[in-house]
Amino acid sequence: MVDLPEGIVTFLFTDIEGSTRLWEEAPDSMMEAIRQHDDAIDKTAASHRGIPVRPRGEGDSRFVVFPAASDAVAAAAEMQHRLAEMDWATPEPLRVRASLHTGTADLQLGDYYGAAVNRAARLRAIAHGGQTVMSASTWELVQDTMPEGVSAQDLGEQRLKDLTRPERVYQINVDGLDDSFPPLDSLDAVPNNLPIQLTDFVGRPEVEDIKRIIGETRLLTILAPGGAGKTRSAIQAAADLTSDYPDGVFFVDLAPVTSPADIAQTVAESIGVALATDEDLQTQLLAHLANEHQLLVFDNFEHLADGAGIVSEILTAAPQVRVITTSRAKLNITGETVFALPGLVISWDTPEEAFNASGVRLFIDAAKRADASFSLQVDDLDPLAQILDLVEGMPLGIVLAASWADTVRVDEIASEIGRSMDFLETETRDMPDRHRSMRAVFDYSWTMLDEDEQPMFAALSVFRGGFTREAAEVVAGASLRAMANLVSKSLVAFDRETGRYTIHELLRQYADEELQLDQAQWSETIVAHNAFFAEHSRQIEALMLLGDEVAALDLVEDDLDNIRWAWRQTLKRGDGEAIRAIIFALWFLYEIRGWTKAGAELFAEARDAFAPETEDHATEIAWALIASLEAKHLASFGHAEAAAPIATGAVTALRSLSDPFALVMALETLGEITTYLGDFQEVLAVGTEAVQVADDAGYEMWSAGMKNYQALAHLQMGQVETAIRLLLEGDAVLSRVGELFMRTWNLAAQAIIAMMQDRVDDAIDLHGRQAELAREVAYLRAQAVALQGLGQAYTRSGDLDGANDALLESLEKFEQMGLVADMAALIVMIARVRAKKGQAEHAVEILAGVLADPSRDQLSMFEQIPIGEAAVSVLEPLEAELDPDAYAAAHARGGTVSLDVMVKQLLGGP
Repeated sequence: MVDLPEGIVTFLFTDIEGSTRLWEEAPDSMMEAIRQHDDAIDKTAASHRGIPVRPRGEGDSRFVVFPAASDAVAAAAEMQHRLAEMDWATPEPLRVRASLHTGTADLQLGDYYGAAVNRAARLRAIAHGGQTVMSASTWELVQDTMPEGVSAQDLGEQRLKDLTRPERVYQINVDGLDDSFPPLDSLDAVPNNLPIQLTDFVGRPEVEDIKRIIGETRLLTILAPGGAGKTRSAIQAAADLTSDYPDGVFFVDLAPVTSPADIAQTVAESIGVALATDEDLQTQLLAHLANEHQLLVFDNFEHLADGAGIVSEILTAAPQVRVITTSRAKLNITGETVFALPGLVISWDTPEEAFNASGVRLFIDAAKRADASFSLQVDDLDPLAQILDLVEGMPLGIVLAASWADTVRVDEIASEIGRSMDFLETETRDMPDRHRSMRAVFDYSWTMLDEDEQPMFAALSVFRGGFTREAAEVVAGASLRAMANLVSKSLVAFDRETGRYTIHELLRQYADEELQLDQAQWSETIVAHNAFFAEHSRQIEALMLLGDEVAALDLVEDDLDNIRWAWRQTLKRGDGEAIRAIIFALWFLYEIRGWTKAGAELFAEARDAFAPETEDHATEIAWALIASLEAKHLASFGHAEAAAPIATGAVTALRSLSDPFALVMALETLGEITTYLGDFQEVLAVGTEAVQVADDAGYEMWSAGMKNYQALAHLQMGQVETAIRLLLEGDAVLSRVGELFMRTWNLAAQAIIAMMQDRVDDAIDLHGRQAELAREVAYLRAQAVALQGLGQAYTRSGDLDGANDALLESLEKFEQMGLVADMAALIVMIARVRAKKGQAEHAVEILAGVLADPSRDQLSMFEQIPIGEAAVSVLEPLEAELDPDAYAAAHARGGTVSLDVMVKQLLGGP
C-alpha cells in the first residue's frame, strides 16, 4: 500500500457533471468513457507527484493528494487540458468539475478524514463541469508560482453548503480552455438565512432520504427525541436543495417562541418580509408567499403544536412552497409525512469500517475540539462501541461524551456513562439549556407528558431491550392509543417489521429514576413485569415440549433481556414459581447458542442470590434445577466428577416434587455427566428413567429424545443392534413432529454406529444431516459435534485435508463454548491426522499437552475410552517412529503448554 503524505497537503477532488443521465442514456459508451476519464486523471496526477486515494462522493469521482500545492495546480490544469482534447466514446463530452484545497491531513488507518477533506468536497460541489476552483489556502501557496499559461480569477467569498465559515474561492483559468461559467452553485446563489454552523456536518445517509421525500411531498416532519440531530439534518438537507428553490430557502427557529400567536411574525422575520399594513399578520404573510417558490424549515415545533394550522394555511395559499419541520411530536395535520430520524451508525466489522462509521466520525471530531491532539487508536474502538451503544447513536450524547476527551480516556468515558447519565453534560456556554446535558434533554421531554402519561411512561422503564404491545398493556397499562401518543412524541420508537417498541436506553434510565420515586408503583410494576415474563417462559416451555424449537427460540431471543431482568428480580424476591417458569427458557437458549461460560455465570449467580426461605414445592423445584444446571456447566468445563453428586442430588429431590418436566431436564443433565464419566450402566438407568417419566407425562418428543442415552449406553456396552433399534424408534418420532434439538444427537449416534460398521459414506451423510439440522436453529454444540464426526469420517476415508479442516472448525466452535473435555478429544483427533500427514513431532507436542491436562481422565460424548488413553494410543507408534531425542524434546515442549494456549495455537491465534 502506498504511504500517504501527512502534514500540510493539497487535495484534488473531481467528479463528472451529469454522469447519472449519461449512464442512463448510454451505459455501454459510459463504461469506455469512464476508462478514458480514469486513465487521463491518473496519468496526469502521477506525472505531478499526485497519489490517488479512495474516491469521495459518487462512483465517478476521483480523489488525489499532493505534497505540494504547486504540483496540484499544475496537475489540475493539465488534467482539464487532457479531458478537453479527449475523443470521448459518449455522445457528448464528459465535463469534469474539480476543486483544490490545502489543509492539515487527518490520516486514520490509511485514509484521510476531517475538516480539510470535507472542505475540498464542498468546494467541488459548487463548481460546474469543466471548471476548477481552489480555496484561499491553496491560492496563498501558489500565487507566486503559477504554471505558465495558468492564472487565477477571484470569485469572491462564497458560503459552501457545509454551512460553516465562508470561503474565498478562486477559479483556475487555463489558456485555450473555456473560462466562462455560470455563477457558482453556493448558498449565495439564492436568498437564504440558513445559520452558519461552527462544526462540520458528519455525513449521514438520512439527509438524502429527507431530500428525496420533500421532493415527493409538500410537508415533511423530521421526528426524533432531543439531541438526535433533527435540526442539523434539516438544515443540511435545505442547504443541499437551494438550487431547487429560486425564491429562497429559509430557516424559522421556533425554540424561543412561546405562543402560537407569534408564529406568523417569526416566519415573516425569518424570510425578511415586513408586515406593516392593518391587515391580520397571517393574512399578509400568506399573501406574500402565494407566488413564492420557497422551502421553509420550521425548527422545534413540538411546544407549539396548537399552532400547526399555520403550516396548513401556508401550503394551501402558496402552492410552490414546501415545508420541513423538526419536532419531538407529530403535527397531526393533513398532508404530513413523518420521517423518524435514527441515530448515527454505531456498528462495524473492521477497524477500517469503524473509522467510516458516522458515530465514530462525530466522536473524533468532537474530541478534537476538546483536545486538538486527540487521536483515536484501534484499542479505543471497543470502549467507543460501548459509548455509542449506550447513547444509541444519539449525536448529542456522542458530543457530550467526546467533550471529556481532554481529561478522561475513552474506556473511562464508557465506564462513567454506564454508571450515570449525569456524566453526559457540558459547560459549553453557547449550548442551548435544553441541550446542556442528557438530563436536560429528558427533563424537557418529560414536561411534554400529561399527568396520566407520566406514570405510564415511567412504568415502561422496567422493560429491557424492547417490548410488545401486549407487554406494555399488561405491565404498564398502556393502551394502543397511549403507545401511539408516546411514539408521536419521540419517547418510544416502533419497529413495523418486528412489531416491537423500544425506549432509548438513557431515556429509559431517566424514566426508571422517576418510577423509583414512587416505591409502591415501582414494586407493583416489577411484580407485573416478572409475572408477564414468567408466563411468557411457560409458553416457550410448552412449544419445546411439542418439538417446535424454532418458535420457542424466537420467543426467547426476542425478549431475552426482559427474561434475564425478570429472572434476576424473581431471584431477589425469592419467587420460586416464577424462577421455575423462567429457568427452562434461559437454559434452552444458552444451550443452543453455546453460551456455556455465560450460562455457568448466570446459574452460579442464581445459586448465590436465591436463598429460599420457604419449603413450598415451586421453590424446591427451582432450587433443584439451579443445582442441576450448575452441575451441567461444571462437567462442561472438565469437572464431571465434582458435578456428578450435585446432579444426582437434584434428581433425587425432583423425584418427589411432582414436576415431570423438571425431572426430565435433571435426568438429561445427569445422563450427560455420567456419559463423560464412562459409567454406562448408570447412563442406561438414567436414560430409562427419563423415558419412563416422559412417557407417563405424555412428553412424546422428550421420550424419543431420551432414548439417545439408552442407545448410547447399549452401544458402549457392545449391544449394537439394541442401540440401532432405539435410535430408529426415536428418530421416527422426532422426524414426524419436526423436532431438531434431540434429533441432532440421534443422528450423531447413528453416524457413530455407521463408523463402527465401516460404513464411512453413511457416516458422512448422517453427520452432514446432523450439521444441517443444527444450522437451522444455530445449535452451536451440535454443529461442533457434526464437524468432529465428519473429521473422523474423512480421516477414515483418507481425505486428510478435509479431515483437518473439519476438525479445526469443530475445535473453534468448542473453544467458543469453553467445553474443555471436547477440546481435548478434538486435539487427539487432530494429532492423529497430523501424524498421518507426516507431521509426527507436532502430533507428539499436542498430545503431550492433552496428557498434561486434567480432562485426560474424562470421556468425550461418543468415545469408549478416556481421552488420555486415546492420546496414548496415538503416541505409541509415534514414539517408535521418531528419533528418541526428537520424541523427548517434542513431548517436553508440549507438556508445558496449557490446553487453552494449545487450542489458540492450532486455530492460528496469538
